[in-house]
Amino acid sequence: MAARGKVASIEAVLEGNLKVTPALRDRLSDCLLCGACKKSCPCSVPTTDLFLEARAQVAKELGLTPFGWFVVTAFGSPALLNMGTWGGALIEKMGLLKWAPPISRPPYQSRQLPPGPEKGAKMRVAYYAGCMMNFVYADVAEATHRVLVHNGYRVESPKVVCCGMPNRSVGDHEGALRHARHNVDALTGYDAIVTDCGSCGSALKEYGHLLAGDPEYAEKAAEVSRRVYDVHEFLVKFGYAEPERKVEARVTYHDSCHMVREQKVAAQPRQILKSIPGVDYVEMKGADVCCGGGGSFAFSHIDLGRKVGASKAKNIAETEATVVATGCPSCSMQIRQSLQRAKVDADMRHPVELLARSYGLIGE
Repeated sequence: MAARGKVASIEAVLEGNLKVTPALRDRLSDCLLCGACKKSCPCSVPTTDLFLEARAQVAKELGLTPFGWFVVTAFGSPALLNMGTWGGALIEKMGLLKWAPPISRPPYQSRQLPPGPEKGAKMRVAYYAGCMMNFVYADVAEATHRVLVHNGYRVESPKVVCCGMPNRSVGDHEGALRHARHNVDALTGYDAIVTDCGSCGSALKEYGHLLAGDPEYAEKAAEVSRRVYDVHEFLVKFGYAEPERKVEARVTYHDSCHMVREQKVAAQPRQILKSIPGVDYVEMKGADVCCGGGGSFAFSHIDLGRKVGASKAKNIAETEATVVATGCPSCSMQIRQSLQRAKVDADMRHPVELLARSYGLIGE
């Protein structure tokens, strides 16, 4: 079903003119929520919002699917995520999980890192380490923390929970609200809130909208959302030290959908990458085209996710890049698998890792 047909079905559901059925639920689930149709729509119809509202209505009437229940349960429990990544890291060491990203242990929240200057700091910053950054890409989270401290910011890591985006994507609207309220309480009072995950940043910036009808949280949520920055956006806006050490690599950059379309962050990551000595930056064809990850989409729609990923791998291969940089853990995981299937030899990195390496804060 084309985007226009799906939107018409959604409107009929929300207006009560179309009966919700499992078949309709399946139709509404095969959307990546990438926002491309909104970008190409001359009227800028907010298709992503419509899909999320429709999925919430479907879940209300039919309940969550088994996969949706799994997503909500997993991302709702830090203990389960910790156990899962601990087991995953062990299996990786045995060479039995070659498709997965390298899981870095221990989790970021368990690491004792210097918070930076208490007096004379440029800002008091809350670093929001989302589920994937905390439990899977903890080394990237540490690099982000160290880069912020290196640039004179006081960095604190409040006890946050999942941003709520996974809940919204499977229709668990109430769960998303619970997560949002918890995080608003945890993140209130900081000069800025910085995140290095495109999806988390997009979700946090939506809290003002999501909780607009909550008299207790509406004002606090709006204030938190106004202070949220993607790490690249933050560093370019408020300043970062010039990187000095060479990082010899031919680098291309993939725009995560949530970052480029929802947050409008595109130039800043490229500016940072190009400022690193030794980096030979090359733009890929279709850099802002979805990679097929879509959070959990690549797991719930394996064949479609692989088809989209194959196109991305082809575009990367044409650049002859040795490093593919992206600011989204889901994209990183999806592209890594796509490159493996296409037998393209390129490493996946977050731009902040390359910056941290140029500062001498982390090794190879």
